[in-house]
Amino acid sequence: MKLKRPAFDRRWLAATLVLAAAACGDQQPTAVQRADDGNVPETALQEFDCTANIRAAAVNCAPTAPAGNGSRNILGGQNSLLKLTSSNVSYNAGTEIFQFDVTVQNLLNEAMGTPDGVTPDPEGIRVFFHAGPAVTSGTGTVTVANADGTADITGVEQPFFAYHEILRQNEVSAAHTWQLSAPASVGTVAFKMYVETDVQYLLVINEMLVNPSGTSMETNGDFVELYNAGTLKVDLQNLVIADSAASGRRPYHLIASSVVIAPGGYVVLGTTTNTTNNGGLPVDYAWGGSVALQSSLDAFKIARVYGADTLTLDRTQYASAATSAQDGVSRELKNPALDNSNMDGSNWGSASVTSVYGPGGRGTPRAQNSAFTP
Repeated sequence: MKLKRPAFDRRWLAATLVLAAAACGDQQPTAVQRADDGNVPETALQEFDCTANIRAAAVNCAPTAPAGNGSRNILGGQNSLLKLTSSNVSYNAGTEIFQFDVTVQNLLNEAMGTPDGVTPDPEGIRVFFHAGPAVTSGTGTVTVANADGTADITGVEQPFFAYHEILRQNEVSAAHTWQLSAPASVGTVAFKMYVETDVQYLLVINEMLVNPSGTSMETNGDFVELYNAGTLKVDLQNLVIADSAASGRRPYHLIASSVVIAPGGYVVLGTTTNTTNNGGLPVDYAWGGSVALQSSLDAFKIARVYGADTLTLDRTQYASAATSAQDGVSRELKNPALDNSNMDGSNWGSASVTSVYGPGGRGTPRAQNSAFTP
């Protein structure tokens, strides 16, 4: 059965763009601002008002206060998350078509237009009209002439332009020509745009304790620490985790409650949140009996359900008990940017003897690793 992707799978970024329907101007960036997932009301957004003087080929962008007390977590500012750039601006008085080419540049750490960095978002990167186009000087009515389609995203039948690409950090899309139908009596036009797409979750398995033997937490002290290497916060709800012993992968465990990792933040997954039973371990989410990490020949993965597929976000494995399953000592990734697929390898190290938590566990749960190397 093909599952409908839940709303949290997609990300929203907003921009306000004001263009003058006149002569030619090139390389005009707009401002951007991110809002959280879902049908986000305008009052939740920090907006940017941009004015383009086409004759001078200049754009001035200034932030404005939200229309109300938005409860959403807003990240970023002008050109900090993505950039829309226009070029080849022209107006044909005979056809009454005002057109310009627009590119999208991704400034996030994460890839956009994909849920996992590899699989394309079938709907692409959609830049859609949240408000407008509206005439701000002159007279007449302006409409979108060549939209790729319409969709009910934050309103009803909103026109959009789709960029069917995966954009990694700093990559720029191919140019897409936008056309507005505008009579010659129009002077300037304003419209507010959102960018809506899937964004890769940059989650890193950063630390694991697979053998709490020899400590007071022997039964319930296993843990996995995740690090968010991305620009955007990630909610683990509806992601799945599993370990794979020699006998094969155990059934996926669905993370059923909200567990948010801030950019550059950590979350600890473990058997129980009871600090009396787990040796003082600060567990943010308990997997109960669904995960049973072995002392050797095991693996751990976190994945994302996407339609009928389950896409791996990160995975590590280990074979050596002597290296990766020392009694009560965690294994720590030396830097989240390194390849972490082999926990026995040189990119991992053992927690230092001075890194002690609870009554005897060695590790750095929910903190920078003691083995960290810049």
